[in-house]
Order: sequence, then C-alpha cells, then structure tokens
Amino acid sequence: MRLARKHPDRIVPEYSLTGDLLSFRRCARQYRYQNGSSLPPSRPVQLWYGEFIHGLLENVYRLWRSRGGLPFPVPYTRLTLEDPVDAPPPGLADFDLRYLGWPVEESLLNQNKRARSRKARLAAYRRAEATVNMLAPHLFPLIAEAEERVIGTRMIPGTASVENRAERYALTGVIDVLTEIELGTAETGNLIRQAVQSVCPDLAGEFEVIVDYKGTRRPDTTTAEWREGEWQVQTYAWLRHEQRRSRRVAAGILIYVNELSPGDGDVLALKTAMRQNRTDVLPFLDSDKRMLENWRPGARPDFSDDFLFSRAVRVIRVDDASIDEATGAFDQTVSSIEMCVRQEEQAVSILSTWSDNCIDQKTCAACDFRYFCDGYQRNGNIVGNEDDVLDEI
Repeated sequence: MRLARKHPDRIVPEYSLTGDLLSFRRCARQYRYQNGSSLPPSRPVQLWYGEFIHGLLENVYRLWRSRGGLPFPVPYTRLTLEDPVDAPPPGLADFDLRYLGWPVEESLLNQNKRARSRKARLAAYRRAEATVNMLAPHLFPLIAEAEERVIGTRMIPGTASVENRAERYALTGVIDVLTEIELGTAETGNLIRQAVQSVCPDLAGEFEVIVDYKGTRRPDTTTAEWREGEWQVQTYAWLRHEQRRSRRVAAGILIYVNELSPGDGDVLALKTAMRQNRTDVLPFLDSDKRMLENWRPGARPDFSDDFLFSRAVRVIRVDDASIDEATGAFDQTVSSIEMCVRQEEQAVSILSTWSDNCIDQKTCAACDFRYFCDGYQRNGNIVGNEDDVLDEI
C-alpha cells in the first residue's frame, strides 16, 4: 500500500529581508545553494565583514550607554599586517576598539566566519574606527532602541491562481530606532539631526527614524543596489508599523561604512561615477576636489570630514506610497522564490530553475559555485584572480 506524504496543515515560510530577499535578488542560484541546501560558504568574506561591523558598533554602543558616554575619539591600538589573527589583544583598556572587536571576531570564528586576509581584517578595523569616532558622537545620543527585531506577515501574490505552499509569508528584520524625543533634544549641531531635517524639514508630532548600517560604499544612483536600499528602508518602516506601540516612521537612514574610510577601489569607483554622472554626492570643497583630482592608487585619500559624512549618510523619506511600492516589490520577490521552489520540485534541477542573475563581480568572486556557473566569467572574473577582486572587502 502506498502512503501519501503528510504535509503540515499550515506552512508559513519565514523570510529575512536581508538574508533572504536581498540575497535572492543579488543571485538566485547562490541563494538556493546556501539557504535551500544549507551549504554555508567556505569563504564567507562578505558575511564576516558586515557582521563584524555590526557587532563591533553594537559593543561600542552598549559600553557607551552603560557608562553614560565615552571620551571620543575612542582609543584604538592600531593593527598591522603582522598582528596575529587568532590571538586576543593583550593589555588593552576595556574601551579600546580592539578589545571590543575581539569578542566579535571570536564569535564569528566559531561560526566558521573569518576575514579573508590580514589586509581585509585591518581594513575592517580601520573603517570601524572611522565610524565610531566620526559618527557615533552624533548617532548614539539619538538611539532609543538598538537592535530591535521586527516581524510581520504578508500575502504572497498569485496564491488565488497558483498552487503555492502557503498563502502568507513572515518577514523579519533588525533595526535601530531613533525617536522624535531624541531628535528634538539633540544639539542643533548634531549632524544626524541636520541630515534628517534637510530631507524632512516639515517633521512634526510623534515619529521615528530607523537606521541600518551597510558595509559597502555608497552605490551609484543607476544601480539596483541603490533602489533596493530605498526599498529596504521602506519595508523596515512597514515592519515597524506592524509592532504594537510604535510611532509613525518618518524617515530611514542608511549608513555606508566604507565611505568613512574609503579604499583604493572606493575612490576609483567614485571617480568613475562622477565622470558618468551616476552619483548624488560630489565634492563641494575645493580641497576635496583637488584631493580627488590628484589622488593616485595607494595614496591615502585625505578628504574632509564633511565630505566623508555626506557620502556615508543617506536619509530616505518614508510615506504610505513609498511603503506600498517597496513592500509590493518584495512581495514579488517572495513570489519568485516560491515559484522557483515549486519548479524545482517538478524539474528536480537547481541549475534549470534558479537563475544565475548576479551582476556583481565581488559576489561572484566569493561564491563557492563559480566553477560551474556561467555568470562568473560573464561578470569579468577569471578563475585564480579572486583575491584581487576581493581585496576591498
């Protein structure tokens, strides 16, 4: 006698906004192997960098809050390329950035996530130092809730005409929250307050501003990454509205960490974007213009703090129409994932049902599946040159 396979009465697939939806949009096939097959990347380069930055900033914020403040700039015993990767920094004060960064490194190491090289580790600490000392004095006093987890459920498009495994899906995310109380009492010289007010000059009443960190440079305005960053903020706003006792979200802030301490690749990309009119923030001081014009690879890009801050902080206004557009776009992303799941069940083939839609050279270079994926060479990569492509991560 043949027994039918028992299915649960209700299935509500859960998706993370960054770990699932944005990952699928970046490369559907890589997403399938890593998430659907639970095949963790052997070289989780991008995962390590982003999680290290988030973890270190969280540790600094917790220390700042417990002590009622910190003496900025926060001391930092600088790394060198000769420093060991697998030993804690000896004899450092408990507010030294290396002391605060080591537990994060150790936690990531236990998850088999490590910096791809000592050079990459040094760059991560350098950017974390710049973020803490340039941004934290303005941002930390405004944070009402740090690492706030949000969740909501939405309908999957097409469930009436297509036999999906569920009618709804759960969407999750983690955000930092600022409120009108902190913004209203902040000093007028607070750069975060000024940035929010410049985009939303008519803010009034009770409202919130959400914050997310990005371990990348500021994307070009013509790219999918630029548009998806805006959608991410709008969707976080919807998730926040789904929580009880939350205020109206009036704006979101994306902080592009790499812009506070740009590397060679970041400066070269900026020069290219300026020539092609694909960036919204240009040097406005003569000193920054001369710096960019005369800069050569390998030299320290000595830009003004004002220019670095303006490149790093992106404020996005939130309203009902923009929320509907963003959540609708991610609803369609979930629908695409569910369609791929359904097609794979029928075709029993990953390669034929999950497309290699990646257009990012670094994502391909860090991918374990590049050797049998057409997208790798299509994006200009050459097997054996991955280290050169990933040096800026």
